[in-house]
Amino acid sequence: METTDAVRDLTVACVTSVKNATGIVLDMTQDTLPILDHHAELLDSPRDEIVSLLAPMSGAYFGELLRRHFDDGHWVTDADDYTGWRLGFERCSLAFNPIGIALEVLLGQDVPDWGAQLKTAPEDQLRSKKALEVYGDVRDRDYYTFTVRFEAIEQAYLGLLNNPAGMGPKP
Repeated sequence: METTDAVRDLTVACVTSVKNATGIVLDMTQDTLPILDHHAELLDSPRDEIVSLLAPMSGAYFGELLRRHFDDGHWVTDADDYTGWRLGFERCSLAFNPIGIALEVLLGQDVPDWGAQLKTAPEDQLRSKKALEVYGDVRDRDYYTFTVRFEAIEQAYLGLLNNPAGMGPKP
């Protein structure tokens, strides 16, 4: 599926920002997520202006990486409101807001009303929860990283995909 111009522009901006700050080029693979995490950690006490720039860029990169990784993701975007952005998947009912996830990573805390939590169709919620239980408890500082969020999303996705009942309708 095609990526919207807004997602593409923000993703390029993220790659450029990280390259300027670290000298490393993000290549749209899972291996670059620790670099993106390091870039996020460079903000000791993030100011609102900086977070409002970095969250959309980092979230677009993170979401686009996931879309390409699973090869069945699709974006829902709203040019006027990042809170309404979602990344969903064709083969299972998983959806979330990658920009909301980026905001939580940058701030190191949950941010209500941004859709960062994984959503599934009601009939898939238990399967998704069970797939994520294999991780057990995760320290807060680890939970608020792109690397661990990727692993959790991958685990939920595969848990739904590998269970035929997980092929339910989209939320």
